[in-house]
Amino acid sequence: MADVISAKSEPYWVATAPSSSFQPLKEELSVDVAVIGGGIVGISAAALVKRTGRTVAVLEAQRVGTQVTGGSTAKITSQHRLIYTNLIKNFGKENARIYAQSNQEAIEKIAQFIAEYQIECDFERQAAYTYTQSRDKVAAIEKEVEVAAELGLPASLVRETSLPFPIEGAICFDHQAQFNPCKYLKSIAQAIADESCYVFEETRVLDVKEGTPCEIITASGKVKAKEVIVATHMPILDRGGFFSKVYPQAHLALAARLENDRVLEGMFISTDEPTHSIRTANDEQGTILIVVGPSFRPGHETDTAQGYKNLEAFVRSHFTIRSVEYRWMNMDYHSMDGVPYIGKLLPTTKHIYVATGFNAWGITNGTVAALILSDAVLGKSNLWAEFYDATRLKLAVSAKNFIEQNIHTAKDFIQDRLTSYPDKSPSDLAPGEGSLMKVQGEKIAAYKDPQGKLHLLSPVCTHMGCHVAWNNMEKSWDCSCHGSRFRYDGTVLHGPAVRALEPKSISLPEKE
Repeated sequence: MADVISAKSEPYWVATAPSSSFQPLKEELSVDVAVIGGGIVGISAAALVKRTGRTVAVLEAQRVGTQVTGGSTAKITSQHRLIYTNLIKNFGKENARIYAQSNQEAIEKIAQFIAEYQIECDFERQAAYTYTQSRDKVAAIEKEVEVAAELGLPASLVRETSLPFPIEGAICFDHQAQFNPCKYLKSIAQAIADESCYVFEETRVLDVKEGTPCEIITASGKVKAKEVIVATHMPILDRGGFFSKVYPQAHLALAARLENDRVLEGMFISTDEPTHSIRTANDEQGTILIVVGPSFRPGHETDTAQGYKNLEAFVRSHFTIRSVEYRWMNMDYHSMDGVPYIGKLLPTTKHIYVATGFNAWGITNGTVAALILSDAVLGKSNLWAEFYDATRLKLAVSAKNFIEQNIHTAKDFIQDRLTSYPDKSPSDLAPGEGSLMKVQGEKIAAYKDPQGKLHLLSPVCTHMGCHVAWNNMEKSWDCSCHGSRFRYDGTVLHGPAVRALEPKSISLPEKE
């Protein structure tokens, strides 16, 4: 019986989707709109722009749909735990209604894309539930049902679900949906690419210079565009200051083969701690259970092996499974006031737009972002844009969280400089082991691969100088300050960093 440690290290959605083969950018190019990032925001926005007859180019650093979107739970829902009570408290009922309506419209926009492009992506309508096993939290759920219904959402209170354990209560949204997001995005990307519109993979953008036109600088060429959408999860352009307005959270996920036929109807997330998000998917061999565990700050929880074991223990305590087939780690960015930032990079910016801070609900919020930003680059007004404005400053709502999170980041930065790394030799590492150490007076991030080859790197994150930490299951170097992640060899896995960790060359004494 395969366990989580021996499972394939890849998101289930990516593993079960066809591979894409778009070429990297190799020469200079001019288009009306350049989109940086091939996830839910970028691909959706590019498709909407192309429909108007404009030329568009998507620039993806890795492969379309395989990063954050491909690692999500892939729930298509406007139910984002118990958010609407807080939205009314912090932003008022009309703004809460905008959030509700825009996310509901995002669900239908995804369904529309699937129908129009005839996409086979395992789309199916499901109810979405936020549940509690604690009597103390039932009142909060009852309040959320009342509030959500007033906003026009399909909300109801239930006391029982198809979960294999009892609950005290849950809020249910009917007629939500789920799908394979990787299949979805790859299909739309294929429809975008033609003789006048482009999708480039393995094309990492390093910078954007605003002008008439804007200039997008990549590792392999330049693109000129009248308008630019930066859809890189966290903007790679630091001048927007979003590194201080959002904070990173990571999750571990697994896909397990159920022993019996489908036992769940619906998609689920708990209000209790530790939080678990649960859904199923079907394939030729039966039913797959997808479970995501509690969030944690990347670069802090480095023993992800134990985290996976804890998640597997939760699954086995409630479900009968044959094996754990896939495991993966995903990233989210949370905004300081609980609402995504969508709009101009800066108040003075005329042609560069961004979207970030989806608070772990990127499928619908990302589609909302695509709808707003496609309107923006086309010069069209959008009724939701002011509420989501990326340059807003809601101090009354965000000040406490802003201070706490940025103090957290500052403490990490300072502690990195004060921490004494152990004096060790990289040669003493076991195959597959990585560690921070001091070698000949210099701080080193060292990894020994299964073949015994050493990879020696600077531990300084190339984004803003924090030190990375070794992730023992992902075989990655993770930065706790702003969420950048690097492969064991230093290449960028996840921004906002755009440059690899600096390699180090140290002469080591030969072992006798």
